[in-house]
Amino acid sequence: MGPRICAGFNFATVEAKIALSMTLQRYSLTLSPGYAHSPHQYHTIRPQHGVQVMLHPL
Repeated sequence: MGPRICAGFNFATVEAKIALSMTLQRYSLTLSPGYAHSPHQYHTIRPQHGVQVMLHPL
């Protein structure tokens, strides 16, 4: 990352982690029934069309 990193990067990372943990405490994730796995190689292997998930309240 180097010395020219954004000044708010660490705060934004912590904020994203908190938001994700709060979401995962209240919901469970399952794959959508219409999801078709299609890997796409970029730098790493990723889903070509993203991963469709459904949120179910706990």
